[in-house]
Amino acid sequence: MNLSSQETATRIQSLLCPLIGNPAAVDRRQDLAELGLTSMQMVNLMLSIEAEFDLIIPPTKLVPANFRTIENIETLVRELRH
Repeated sequence: MNLSSQETATRIQSLLCPLIGNPAAVDRRQDLAELGLTSMQMVNLMLSIEAEFDLIIPPTKLVPANFRTIENIETLVRELRH
């Protein structure tokens, strides 16, 4: 399935909801760690992304930069789905 950037962002935001409350109010370029996301929550987010988008994130992609913002996560998902 080929998702638009907006659809991907919306799905990522829905995964963030239990972690940060109202992700819709978060700018796509806002640093998630600055919002209080802990390292354990980041791991949970990564696992949720794998399940939501039916993909496996390879160890080489498990770097903080890929999970810093919604936009970075979006880019990672797009790369892994193609």
